[in-house]
Amino acid sequence: MSFRDNSEWNELNELRSLAIFKKLELEGFPRNKQIEYCKNMALKTKLDAGNISAKVSNYKSVAGINKPSNASVATKETFKRHGKLSLAEIEERSSKMEVVV
Repeated sequence: MSFRDNSEWNELNELRSLAIFKKLELEGFPRNKQIEYCKNMALKTKLDAGNISAKVSNYKSVAGINKPSNASVATKETFKRHGKLSLAEIEERSSKMEVVV
């Protein structure tokens, strides 16, 4: 996967966003939880919570829950590769990536 050089988006942050999607899916997409989780992720990254929330919404679209969106190639590819994994498996993979980064 390739990401723009001046972007904070990378494979790790894609996985973190996918993990938020998975957590919300398990919880039945409760109101106001998405932005809460995105704010928590923003504390770990240089990304804005609103941008993270938009990414999570793109995962909802790719999964067929929301209407189609302009999801990035990276989001589509991440979902294709990791979308069938459990939340625990995604979190394990992102934890391993955090150690490397």
